[in-house]
Amino acid sequence: QENDLYTGDDFTTLPTVTTASISGIGCNAATGGGNVTSDGDGSITAKGVCWATTTNPTTVNSKTNDGTGTGTFSSTLTSLSPSTTYYVRAYATNSVGTSYGSQVTFTTLGKPVLTTTAITDILQTTATGGGNVTSQGAGSIVSRGVCWSTGSTPTIANSKTIQTGTTGSFISSLTGLTPNTIYYVRAYATNSVGTGYGNE
Repeated sequence: QENDLYTGDDFTTLPTVTTASISGIGCNAATGGGNVTSDGDGSITAKGVCWATTTNPTTVNSKTNDGTGTGTFSSTLTSLSPSTTYYVRAYATNSVGTSYGSQVTFTTLGKPVLTTTAITDILQTTATGGGNVTSQGAGSIVSRGVCWSTGSTPTIANSKTIQTGTTGSFISSLTGLTPNTIYYVRAYATNSVGTGYGNE
């Protein structure tokens, strides 16, 4: 075979390795691993996981080095970016070369994810809005509410309400509005990574 290396009386082949599912996903780290099920009749000199933001990562990308030999291993993926999709493969290296397990993907936690509810009870200087936080992202939500302005794409630097709570629906009262004026409104939620916004 092309991947065989003749070493005396036997042939050494590439190792066989499987990729474990990803767990413990945070905004900057996650846990993975794999299982070297065959050394290919050669010593395993390195094993671990490699990852990238593009498909089919190799050991030239970010990687862990989780020892030698066959069997299961656990890996800690570090220095990840929030709200980012990563592709991961376990790898194992012997004297013939490096083989890879199947690819798994995951997305790191990041800003909260939410939607903005329709504006109701519109009066001359007040209205009612709200939102629904479907994911708090990385860490606890420290504030949420709605923000509004007379220009599109309002942010928390504009007028805003501040509500308590984490995930789920909430209602906010918009006050101090000017009569006969068009306002743009978005729900927002802030965690340790940053602020996520709902639809306008």
